[in-house]
Amino acid sequence: MPDTLETEFKLRALRPLEVAAVDAALRELGVTCRGQQAGQHVDAYLDDAAGSLHDAGIGLRLRSTRTGHRLTCKARTPGEDGLFVRVETEAEWPSGEPPAKAGDLPPPLRDLVEPFVLDRALQVVLRLQTERDTRRVAAGDLELCELAIDRVEAHAGGRSVAFQEIELEVVDDTAAVERLAHGLRERLPLDPADDDKPGHAAHALGLRDRVHTAAPLGADTPLADTVAAITARHFAAMQAAEVGVRADLDPEALHTMRVALRALRCIVRAFRDLWPEANSDRMLERLGEFGRRLGTVRDWDVLLAASARERQRLPESLRGAAERAEAWLAGHRTAANIRMQEWLRSASRLQELRELAQALGAIDNAAAAANHRTADAVAQRLARATASLRKAIGAIDPALPLEPVHALRIAGKRLRYLAEQFATLPGHDYDKSLQAIVLLQQALGAVCDHENAVQQLLGQVKEAAAASADGALTAATFGALAALHGRKADKARRTARKVLAEVDRKKTWRRFPGVDEPDSGVAGTDK
Repeated sequence: MPDTLETEFKLRALRPLEVAAVDAALRELGVTCRGQQAGQHVDAYLDDAAGSLHDAGIGLRLRSTRTGHRLTCKARTPGEDGLFVRVETEAEWPSGEPPAKAGDLPPPLRDLVEPFVLDRALQVVLRLQTERDTRRVAAGDLELCELAIDRVEAHAGGRSVAFQEIELEVVDDTAAVERLAHGLRERLPLDPADDDKPGHAAHALGLRDRVHTAAPLGADTPLADTVAAITARHFAAMQAAEVGVRADLDPEALHTMRVALRALRCIVRAFRDLWPEANSDRMLERLGEFGRRLGTVRDWDVLLAASARERQRLPESLRGAAERAEAWLAGHRTAANIRMQEWLRSASRLQELRELAQALGAIDNAAAAANHRTADAVAQRLARATASLRKAIGAIDPALPLEPVHALRIAGKRLRYLAEQFATLPGHDYDKSLQAIVLLQQALGAVCDHENAVQQLLGQVKEAAAASADGALTAATFGALAALHGRKADKARRTARKVLAEVDRKKTWRRFPGVDEPDSGVAGTDK
């Protein structure tokens, strides 16, 4: 059930439209029509009670015809001058009875839908009955498109509405099909559609619309509203990235999901007093566990990418063994990914994620009222995060041992992720200082990545050598790769020391709101 890229032009009728009139217009435009057919189908659009798929811009439908039933999932994106370009995924379905939950869907469809609806029940939210006349449109020997004349009746909540539209699904030469669509608009009462059928039907039936807006960042915005909007945005980003993680086609999807998780955890930690204490503790615990589950595979991805780069620096005699070593490491990555994929789809994890979403929305209004203005509360939290980072910098051993470096990096992440959320807040002009924190985090990250690579490689030597036909050569290769990473870790430490010296200046700290004391007593002098 491969994905297909659907390219089509949608034209909505302004008044009743006769099939004969469409055919006459096509003849005027100099194209020929073949294979005319008439049929009917019923589309049942599915979602959970919260409208999670609608909010995510996803359409899931069960189409029933005389010949069978088919599930389709596609993005519900607005059209541009009637043009819609969308990836659609389809699968056969055994009956006209819709699936009860995302876990019942065929695997590719499940993985597109389940990150958003989790274990919540699916229900029919809209039903479209369509009478369709189709024909294949050609210019000479070139088949341009399949043209469908649709008469639609939409039903939801005991109400109904009818409308007509023409679809031109591109087979070849999109530009020629666009000209054909413009020609039809000139001759018939048609306008380019700016939404798809379910979107148009929902609007006409007065179904609840959901408007996605950015998190409010006004200085006087109630803090509860700001935090709720930011956590919702990161939660949605985490869900969207999970689709790519499940597909496992690009390691960046996993990185994106982890970034969203870290940002979400940072906000909950910084504003934990807005939730009941038991809620915030439980949310932080679960977010931490989610991050660790994802982090195992990410560590293998980083190691594999680094080992592929380092292979060319090995002696010629070790490069063949290095390729086999990479295959060995890739096997461990595969095993870790299988475990992660099973966890992502597990009933317990889906339940925990649903409970997390509920807990995030349960902000204590009384606690929020005590820190009512966003600007005041953000200044306090940024000052606290800045002080924690300064303290960690002041306490760090100049040798930069791994565990303190990791702790320092975490402190930098917490300040960075918090500051990034409010960088556009009026009166908060700390862009330069934030850039410095990002550089520090990257420098410390390089130390951690290379040291972790050393530990992972050395930890695999014995097992890999025992499984190899030439154990000595395998052991030498793992040791050589570990040595290369060790030298890079030393170099990364020298860079990190320089960055630390550049960051730990009073002018860096004073740009952050709430930090205006002449001297905090932590390491660093005004340079």
